[in-house]
Amino acid sequence: MQRRLLLLAGLGTLAGCGSTVNPAEALFGGGGGAGASPFGAGMDMGNINDMMGKQKLSMDMMSSPDLPAWHAQREKMALAIGDRSFQRPFARVFDSLTVALATLGSRVQNMERASGYITGSIPQLEPTRSKAMQDAGMRQYAVAKGYSPTIFDKKNSGGMIDIDFGEMMARGMAGFTISLVRQGARDTKVKLRFDNVYYPELVAEYYKLIWAAVDKQMFLDVALD
Repeated sequence: MQRRLLLLAGLGTLAGCGSTVNPAEALFGGGGGAGASPFGAGMDMGNINDMMGKQKLSMDMMSSPDLPAWHAQREKMALAIGDRSFQRPFARVFDSLTVALATLGSRVQNMERASGYITGSIPQLEPTRSKAMQDAGMRQYAVAKGYSPTIFDKKNSGGMIDIDFGEMMARGMAGFTISLVRQGARDTKVKLRFDNVYYPELVAEYYKLIWAAVDKQMFLDVALD
């Protein structure tokens, strides 16, 4: 990657001195005329530009993965569905939460029963659903950043290694934070927030998944009491 960037920088210097060299053509070949493909008929300059756009997009995503519009949507969502109140004792709610999270496959990283503080990894969604939402989020991000949606088209890969943006979007330090607040002998408030999960639709899916699991576990636990 460093060699490629250095080469592009050198080519840009040449272009500034009056040369008509196209950096993409010089880097990938294709000096045989307009639309010439260094990799055969399956790849032309449009393919190359899309591949270079993907590389730049991946760097943008790693350095600044959030969007102002996404942040505003998540803030509204947190106020609307991020807090729940349960007419159950603090201890019962805490126990039901920990069991529900374990059932979803979340790995609890920190847990303080006295303060009601829990952090852990986000649960796993159904693979097909997860991939579809990650891809939708990445396309929305790309358009917001001024990229053409065509850079995601498989037909534009030209046989070169494609970049799985959905997988990149799912990596990192994504997790959740839960805070329990005693509001009375039999009333407990729960605040659920997500860290490093940026696409609002994905955040909404995690809220739905976790709250449903908590409600189910609470019902089972109350029946056993």
